[in-house]
Amino acid sequence: MTFNQVLAFVVTCLGFGFIPGPALLQTVSLTLQHGRRAGVLSALGIHLGAFIQICIVAVGAVTVLKTSPWLYHALRITGGAYLIWLGIQRLRARPDTDAGTAASIPKNLIVSSAFIEALNPKSALFYMAFLLQFVDPSSSLDVGWQLFLLGAGANLLFSIADLLCITLAHPLHRNAPSGGRMMKIGRYLSCSLFIALGMLAIIER
Repeated sequence: MTFNQVLAFVVTCLGFGFIPGPALLQTVSLTLQHGRRAGVLSALGIHLGAFIQICIVAVGAVTVLKTSPWLYHALRITGGAYLIWLGIQRLRARPDTDAGTAASIPKNLIVSSAFIEALNPKSALFYMAFLLQFVDPSSSLDVGWQLFLLGAGANLLFSIADLLCITLAHPLHRNAPSGGRMMKIGRYLSCSLFIALGMLAIIER
């Protein structure tokens, strides 16, 4: 890749990283509710799910999503249903009296975050469409390996956006009482957005 291509890749990845979506919403909402550690664990799970998507793209399995509409829709509906379930569960959860304790952090946080990313077929299609723009067919390195390395680089750049959002959200969690009005509003808003995103994923054609 030339310097201009590398620069375009980095700038584009950083731009995409700050676009609000289920993954970023998950990270920010957990940071606001449970603090920096929960946000970092969520981001770790999201990037684990993204790594799975990258591996799928690298081995070419993403073509199955393009040629099998039923599989694409099945994954889309499953992912949407999971987002709705996650939103309802957090809506029903009782606020912690001590937001700073380890017990306040949801269980299986890394797994649930990875599911949000891995069950999104749009992510795999996005990685395929985006990364192919930077693949050099004439290179001695196999296209699959190029896609894998580019995807790993993109995932690393996306993590910068996550860490910045966590850094900005953590002071709001630290300075607001767990039962305060703003924390309640933020909790209800984040849960509602999860449910709305899940419903949109299901009804989308």
